[in-house]
Amino acid sequence: MVSLAPLAIALLARTHVPRPLEFAFVFGMAFQFASESTKLFELFYYWDKLVHPTLVALTGMIGAWLLLGYRDAFAKRLPIHLVAAFGMLLAITVGAFWEFVEFTTDWFSNSDLQKSNADTISDIMSNDIGAFVATLLALWLYTRFFSQRQREQTGHIARWLAHGPAVVFQKAGRVVGTVAALAVIGLISAAVWVDRDVPALAAGLAPGSGQQWHLADGALPNGSQVLSGDWVPDPRGVCRENLENPEPGSEKMGVLELTPGTSYGAVPFTVEARYFEERPQVQQGSEMDAGIAFGIRDASNFDLVEENALHDNLRLDEFVHGKRRDLREKLFRTHGNEWHTLQVSVSGASVTAGVDGQTIYTVDDVPNTDGPIGVWARAAAPTCFSDVTVTVGGAQ
Repeated sequence: MVSLAPLAIALLARTHVPRPLEFAFVFGMAFQFASESTKLFELFYYWDKLVHPTLVALTGMIGAWLLLGYRDAFAKRLPIHLVAAFGMLLAITVGAFWEFVEFTTDWFSNSDLQKSNADTISDIMSNDIGAFVATLLALWLYTRFFSQRQREQTGHIARWLAHGPAVVFQKAGRVVGTVAALAVIGLISAAVWVDRDVPALAAGLAPGSGQQWHLADGALPNGSQVLSGDWVPDPRGVCRENLENPEPGSEKMGVLELTPGTSYGAVPFTVEARYFEERPQVQQGSEMDAGIAFGIRDASNFDLVEENALHDNLRLDEFVHGKRRDLREKLFRTHGNEWHTLQVSVSGASVTAGVDGQTIYTVDDVPNTDGPIGVWARAAAPTCFSDVTVTVGGAQ
């Protein structure tokens, strides 16, 4: 449907779409499609920093061309500075809107498009740079390569885009406004509905006590329970692997519950886990995640402190019905193929996270911290845990 947009505009505007406009549109679609279909976003972490500004730049170029064509076709007095500002601001707006789309997708589905706050902000920064460069390039290309006929055609398309849709609003403005208002109300209602009814902690759980698991003995711990994912013995410990060899970007999270039937949280406790994130092979993917899950209700509802060697952050999340809710995030740099120790201390609703004995942050008002504990991973290559220790009330 999107690919037919130039044809539809040409028919409605009763003019031909100039080759430069058509090329920019088709190139943008082809670039995005090729990146998605070949999983380049997951194979190369910084690929989106190339795709995002390119698509934003093409949008800004088209916007500037349309305004310049409108000026030339209808003898309007539009300063070149105004055209440049319009093209750049249009591109910046589209780039920001796409981040809203990614956020909404993550909220309502099991996607992970916005990897971190740093990922979102760096996308916006790269978009802004692309918008600025594209504006300058658009003005140069228009003055050098657009024929008079192409300028007139571009102007007629711009006039239809400015006035054609307005006719619809004049005739059915109330209907359109009502539909838009209902869509916003529906979106808010859906967001509340998605987070409804977090499962209560199972009744009859025994109070937790100090324990230690040595996982490098080649077997899953006695009494542990795999809630999700493939967990296999390995000389390095118990590892979360993708035995089904999924396509990059489709790796699902795995949760290994260490204390089924036992609840931690009645008194303060600390969990330490020694882990190893293997760096994936080229073409295998890019995810390298390891975490400690606590307050576990089931495979889809728990709290999590996660360290990510790909995105260099330590984040605290609440998973509600399998959907991530970001509570805290801070830059912390590690690398793949290294051993580290992740620490989580919980006292009521207060959670302190750290790595290798270094405290990174403390967050208050964390919901649902009482429950079983376990280890968590989402990875393209094996993420392994060799030792896990829980200390209750200062005693192991």
